[in-house]
Amino acid sequence: MRTQLSYQPKDERQASALTAALTRAGADVVPDADTAGTDAVVLLWSYAAEAAWDPALAERERVVPVRLDDTPLPPSLNRLPQVRLTVGVTDAGAATIVRLASTAVPSDEGTTELPLVISDFGPLGQYETCPRCGVGSDRLRPYVTVDHLDDRALRLVICGTCGWQDYCDL
Repeated sequence: MRTQLSYQPKDERQASALTAALTRAGADVVPDADTAGTDAVVLLWSYAAEAAWDPALAERERVVPVRLDDTPLPPSLNRLPQVRLTVGVTDAGAATIVRLASTAVPSDEGTTELPLVISDFGPLGQYETCPRCGVGSDRLRPYVTVDHLDDRALRLVICGTCGWQDYCDL
């Protein structure tokens, strides 16, 4: 699968890491300027991308928004399946992006449904919804904290709706 990676210069570090991970997942990543013959566009979405947004990019057949921060997607992209990178680029997250990029574009029917948002929390796994209350993964937040009683650092994922949480050692 030939994939165009579209990003802003401020997101160069994340783009470089994502390019390497997508290549390991089996994608042929081409530069942003070389769009001929690509099967999909992976769009790194951030505050920088919002400021330079070109609505024509949403007209491409397969676009996978990859959210780097909490910047809202424009309405033309908000209905698409998307990945939210919460702890950086992981191989599991890259494999999910490749899977989404190789599937068909959702039809206009049923656009009232919420989009599929897959949040990648690294060693804690990927979530589409909260395991307890079922809200979308956009309500799940990553945290890092120190357990002073047991003298260890923890990585957590916490639901902002019901308070569910999971953790692992950092």
